[in-house]
Amino acid sequence: MIRSAVLLVLIPIYTAVASLLAVPVALLTRSPTILYVLGRFGVRLGLKIAGVRIVGVHREKLPENPHFIYMINHSSNLDGPAAIMQIPGEIKALGKKEVFALPILGTVLRIAGFISVDRRNRPAAIRSMQQAAEKARAGASFFIAPEGTRSWNGKLQPFKKGGFHLAIDSGVSILPVTVRGARKLMPRGSFAIRPGLVEVVFHDPVPTRGLLRDDLERLVAEVRGRIASALEPEYQAA
Repeated sequence: MIRSAVLLVLIPIYTAVASLLAVPVALLTRSPTILYVLGRFGVRLGLKIAGVRIVGVHREKLPENPHFIYMINHSSNLDGPAAIMQIPGEIKALGKKEVFALPILGTVLRIAGFISVDRRNRPAAIRSMQQAAEKARAGASFFIAPEGTRSWNGKLQPFKKGGFHLAIDSGVSILPVTVRGARKLMPRGSFAIRPGLVEVVFHDPVPTRGLLRDDLERLVAEVRGRIASALEPEYQAA
């Protein structure tokens, strides 16, 4: 509890100070690199304070300059930070419109090239996906949790299709990633983080170049199956 209390105080302070330092530099250099550097440092610091150790499994599946749509399972607030610490490079993501409305964080996300999605406005959400596909075709990698929200019981939930449309439209391969152990340290609904180990398991990439909308269901099933294959048996299906 003491570790978690320290993080609740430290994270907002670090985010504000790092943003005040990094945003002007990013605007002057027209590069988001400093945002990623300070962001990863903040995540690493937070995980160290929490006593969480991250181990990458099969990282050799990542090429020297990886370009993928990364997809992960999602049952804990630790899933994203754990995966990000094992994925190299500058990774983009799609985020809820409400997050982009936050004064400091919203500015940082926009400069970093993240894309706002209005889930209540279908035409606007489609335009956001088209914008993401353009960025992906231009070389950007994206990070997506296809379940859409954290699982309450840790079991793998049905996958939403938006990220798969992005992968097909851009022709960028999907790299399935299984995050294992995060829920035990920080289940949904908990603000406390227990010390422990989180494993980030990388699977073989799933090519999408040349696929059509008719291939969507098969693609979803293949990616979901690979992510599920590395989960504990009790979490493999909802």
